[in-house]
Parts: sequence; C-alpha cells; structure tokens
Amino acid sequence: MRLLFLSNFYPPASRGGYERWCQEVAEDLRQRGHEIIVLTSRSPADPGLADERAWIRRELHLEMPLVSLRNGVEFFTSRKRREAENLQCLTQILEDEDPDAVLVWGMWNLPRSLPALAEARLPGRVIYYMGDYWPMLPTQYAEYWRAPARNWVTRLPKALLKMAADQVLAGEEMPLLQFAHVIFPTRFMCEDFEQRGIPVGESAVIYGAVDLHPYGNGHRAVVDETGSLSLLYAGRLTHEKGVHTAVEAVSKLVHQPDPPTIHLTVVGDGDPDYVDGLRQRIHGDGIERYVTLLGPQPASAMPGIYRNADILLFTSIWDEPFGRVLVEAMAAGVVVVGTATGGAGELLIDEENALRFPPEDAHALAEQIRRLSASPTLRKQLSERGRQMATQQFDIRRMSAEIEAYLQRVVGEK
Repeated sequence: MRLLFLSNFYPPASRGGYERWCQEVAEDLRQRGHEIIVLTSRSPADPGLADERAWIRRELHLEMPLVSLRNGVEFFTSRKRREAENLQCLTQILEDEDPDAVLVWGMWNLPRSLPALAEARLPGRVIYYMGDYWPMLPTQYAEYWRAPARNWVTRLPKALLKMAADQVLAGEEMPLLQFAHVIFPTRFMCEDFEQRGIPVGESAVIYGAVDLHPYGNGHRAVVDETGSLSLLYAGRLTHEKGVHTAVEAVSKLVHQPDPPTIHLTVVGDGDPDYVDGLRQRIHGDGIERYVTLLGPQPASAMPGIYRNADILLFTSIWDEPFGRVLVEAMAAGVVVVGTATGGAGELLIDEENALRFPPEDAHALAEQIRRLSASPTLRKQLSERGRQMATQQFDIRRMSAEIEAYLQRVVGEK
C-alpha cells in the first residue's frame, strides 16, 4: 500500500509517546514493504535535520507555534493564509502521491480543515488512530483567547484583541468530520467517544504498544533485601499528571518513624508554574535529598533510567488514553504503582502485575511503597508478571501488524 500519515508532530519533534507511536508504526510499515509518506508540521521543535529522509515532509503550519501575544496578533494577520497554504500542501501531496489511504494521527494545533479535505478527496479511505482527545478540544486559537493573560504587560492588549477574536470565531463553523474509520488504543477510549456523543462510523480497538527491544535487555533484578528503593516518575509535569501526589507520598514516608530508604527521580518538564510549585513543596517539606527533578531526557536515555529504578510511580489524575510509560517500565522489569485512570486501568491489574492507588491519595501511595519496601518477594513477583505482559501483549510489531491488516481491509473494500 501507499500510505499518507498526517500528524501534527513527528519525532524528533514530539510532545510525548503519541508521536513516537506514529514514528514506530510508520517505520515498521515501511519495513513491511509499504510506501509511506509523512506530512507533519514545521514546528519550533523541528531540528532541521540535514539528512532528513525524503518521505518525511515537514511542511505544515501549526495554528500557534508559540503561545504569545505576537502569535495572537497573527490570528488576524496570518491565520487564513497559513491554513490555505496547509490545504494547498495537502492537496498537492494527494495529487502527486495518490495514496491508497490516509492515516490521521495527532491533529492538536492543526486546523480541522486538513482531515476534512482528506475525507473529501479520499472518501472512506481516511482512518484515524485516536490516541488523544483532539476532536473534543477547542482550536489552539480559541484556547488562547479563552485563557487569561500570563503577565500584566499583555493583559490589556489581549483583552482588547479578544473581543474582536471572539466575534471572528463566533462567525466560523468547525468542519464536520466523518470519522468513517477510527482505531482506538484502548476500549476505554472507544467507549468514552461513544459516551461523549462523537459520531464514529466503524471503530476498532488496537492496543498501543512499544518497541520493547531497548527496555528488555539488562533489566534490573528486584532482589535488594535492604528495602532501599529507587522511585521514578516519567512524563509531563502538569497538575493532571499528579506528580505532586508522588512528592507528598515521599514526604509522608521519610517523616514517619522507621522510614524506608527511598529516593524519587522525576523525569520530564511541563507547566512552569506547576514545576515551581513542586520545588516549593519539596523545599517546604525539607525533602530535597529525597527528590531529584532531573528535567526532560531524550528517549535514548530512558532505558538506562528505567534500569536504575525499582518502582515507577504512575500518578495520573485524568483519564489517560493509554499509558505508554507503563509498558516501557514493565518491559524493563520496573514495578508499577499507579492510578487506574482511563485506559491505564486496562493495563494495571492490581496485585497481579502492579499495585494500584486512588488518584491524589498520597497516603495510599505511601502505603503501597512501604509494602514493596518490606517485601522483595512481592516486588520480584510483580516485576516478572509485568515484564511478561509487556512482552506478550504490547510489542510494537503486534500493533503495526494489526494496523496493517485493518488498513488493507479498508483499502480492499474501495
């Protein structure tokens, strides 16, 4: 097949695991003999690789490359031109490449007119891999005008421009998408779309996955009889990810009588105000020597980071579509203690391959960490069963093969 991937980001430009899925599936399908074209954004994170492969086309404009007043002004001066250039770019690629199908990946911060054009040009041959909630979100411009100004200097000009922007947006209709074929990474996502009333034609659940090879070699054996534990959080640092719960749990543990020997490493970045709040909490609780905010790390560094960890703390509050970090940790032999929010609940089987705790319940999280500190046997058991599940069910080759079969069936029907 000749396939066009349409995505807002493509690694190394990436916001997280969803974009890495796009890359892994695209490359695996290429290895299976299919012709792949990726159309993605010329984002600020685009490193401008000199050796960029010809089948990766970084040509699309994001709605707002940066959240700033200058980009807000461009809502009036450049938005329609950028959208027209995006549509012309997609039209040209569809004409030149004549793909058998379009696989729509992430669309956040791109105009909805792009998938609408694909649906019009290739009716019944546009497939969505729906690993996030972009169809339910406002456009990036609408979100910008709705949010308060970030400082006093821009407060008045933004308020004045907002009145004009609101009038413009009120007169525009969002393109209605057909969603004739939608693939979801978990049953939860499929059911959630249905409950929210988003019309979907044919849907299928193809579970997300990970390239397990980097994580499955040299995993750390969980046999430390002293109870000393290396804790890890990896992901975005935002309130809905619940990292504050991990910090609070560490504080509870180290201030109890007979505390376990623990250290929490936090990998990632995110909302600057939230990160400042974490730092203040760590300092205020006097736990600086128990918590390290390591900052963002390249994907190539993560296997080594997992191998140095005993327990992954998955503290998410919101309904996660999947939970890629869970599979990575399990594949590396790291025990997971997590919240079963959204699709993550389909991966975390309590007392079987992980331990659960309620969202934002730092006391319950601390108790689960204490249990693991006291029982190397339990840690070893959960580590082995988690690694077995990751290996058997969540390898990227399984995900790609199932997507390939689905695409072949859709293309064959047309």
